[in-house]
Amino acid sequence: MTTPIPYPLINGVRHSFSSIELKIADQIFIGFKSLNFSITRSRGLVRGNHPDPLAWTRGENEYKADSELYLAELALILEQLGAGWQDLPIAVLVTYGESGFDPITVELTGCHLDGLDFSASQGTDALAVKVDLNPLKILINGKDGNTTPLVPPPGG
Repeated sequence: MTTPIPYPLINGVRHSFSSIELKIADQIFIGFKSLNFSITRSRGLVRGNHPDPLAWTRGENEYKADSELYLAELALILEQLGAGWQDLPIAVLVTYGESGFDPITVELTGCHLDGLDFSASQGTDALAVKVDLNPLKILINGKDGNTTPLVPPPGG
C-alpha cells in the first residue's frame, strides 16, 4: 500500500538531489553531479478517409540516461570493469529516499558506457565527465511501461 502524501509537510522534507542514491555496477556513488533519464514512446497515427484519426499504433520506446560523474568515480568504474568496458552491460539502480515517503527506485538495465564527454576549464569546480549510459530498459518501482513486456525464455 502506498503511504499517503502529507499536506502540508510540516515535520519532514521533500525529495531533493541529496535524496538520490546512485548504484553503478554494484558500487554506490555519492560523487556525481547530475543524473538524467527519459522514457519516450513514439506512436504512429493511423488515418483513413475521415478527418479524425482511426487509431494509434503501439509505437516504439526509446530509453536515454546520462550522468555527470566526477573524474575519480569514473576512473573507479572503468578500473572495476576492466578491458572491454564499453562492451560490458552494467546495471544502474537509482533510489530516491526521504523520511515519510515510500522509496522510489529506477532500474536502468543493459546499460553500456557508450559515450564519455570530458571537458575541463580553469576554475574552482571539480572535474566531471558526462557519461552516456544508453540503457536497454528502464523500470520505475519495478514496473514496466508495457502491458506485454519482453521476458526471457524459460530457463534462459
